Amino acid sequence: MADVQADYLKITAPQTKEPFIDIMRRISQFSHLSEELLLQLFEYAKFVNLADKERPIQEGTFGQNIYILIQGRLEVYLQTESGVEKLTDVIFKPFSIIGEQCILGEINNASMEARGEVLLLAIDMSALPDLLDGWDNPDSRLEDEAYHHSLDMNTIFATVLLNRLNRLIKDQYKLVQKLLILHQSKEYQASWRQNVLLTTVFNEFSQNHLSPQLEVHEVLQQALVHFIPENEKLNSLISQPPVNTEKVYMELVRLEALGEIDNLDILLMDTIQRLSAKAMELEEYTKGLELQPHHLPSIISLSDYLTEVFNALSSSGILSKELSMGQFLEGFLSESYPEPAQLSDYLLKGGWTTGLFDRSYLMLQICQTCIQKEFELNRMIAECVAYLTTLNTPRQNVQMQQQKFIEDNRTITEELIELYQGTVDDDASQAKVQDASPKGNVDDLLSEFGL
Repeated sequence: MADVQADYLKITAPQTKEPFIDIMRRISQFSHLSEELLLQLFEYAKFVNLADKERPIQEGTFGQNIYILIQGRLEVYLQTESGVEKLTDVIFKPFSIIGEQCILGEINNASMEARGEVLLLAIDMSALPDLLDGWDNPDSRLEDEAYHHSLDMNTIFATVLLNRLNRLIKDQYKLVQKLLILHQSKEYQASWRQNVLLTTVFNEFSQNHLSPQLEVHEVLQQALVHFIPENEKLNSLISQPPVNTEKVYMELVRLEALGEIDNLDILLMDTIQRLSAKAMELEEYTKGLELQPHHLPSIISLSDYLTEVFNALSSSGILSKELSMGQFLEGFLSESYPEPAQLSDYLLKGGWTTGLFDRSYLMLQICQTCIQKEFELNRMIAECVAYLTTLNTPRQNVQMQQQKFIEDNRTITEELIELYQGTVDDDASQAKVQDASPKGNVDDLLSEFGL
């Protein structure tokens, strides 16, 4: 078996220790970490350079690394019950953290796939004490001070996950709002009816199932007037009702293949539109054209998440005295969003928790509930996005905001890329500072619907 540690920076590029620690200090999520913990991260870190479509994380597998995105784009996929994967999110912001599932000892509930070349920094979390084992087997716990690094790292993960969860909750509300607006729009309803009718008529035309009331003979005489005189077979098919439209369709396909029809698509569209105009006057075609509401799963709210964390905390056995919901919210909520570190300090000062192990396990519970809710939200968003992509809503350009974030962090990104390049051979594939403008991702997709 290959030695995993052989790829760590302490082995492959020991000279990068000081610049690595200096750069990590300037990334906001890691800026407060001690010198000792930053050194430990270096000793268990390695660069991972992915080619297009490579997957650092695969749904249904276990992992032991967390990953920090340095450059590139990762797409998030979830597998449906039928086994089909759906794109649910795109991660493009430098220094995003992924792979937090490994700290729970659970299988990955989503896959991450590189879109283009991607540079990651992987950190092996197996170096930290096993909180889950310590919780299940109190006799195996280490001295409390040994969990200081676990508290720091799990607080980072809890903060990152909560920020991501908060974004997904907001996206969810926007998606639902857009769906409701679309269904209430008379313009959309009319367009939807027309599109459904056109599809229905085309299917019936190509399978010879059109209603006799459509006067197909007359419509085809008008639509194909320029081709009938020059084609004996086509003339024969259309001359006498009832017309077998399936045979007409195949004859038109044959003529296009022979080069006798230049633009069959345009010809067919004109024919179907003529037939649809007549179909709109017939009850047998219009009575079923009522827009059905899109039944969405129940909204997942931030208050739902807070309630679940409170219930988990109350029943965990961590607390040394009873905690009310009001006290919990006072400690957890700032003016704008939940703050895990603030809750940890609040519970410590109030005497609800004491040791580093308990506070570390509290952060683990926050992470666990976040991951569960994020999974539920991604499934809901995937369903909504799949529905919205069928509606042909005009596109909007929201790349400016994303590009600004990337530009603001370009200096640190470039330094990390330079550090990575110093760890590989000159002949090896070098990561390059790419144009990070997002193209074709889920964020763009959401923006197409005003999100």
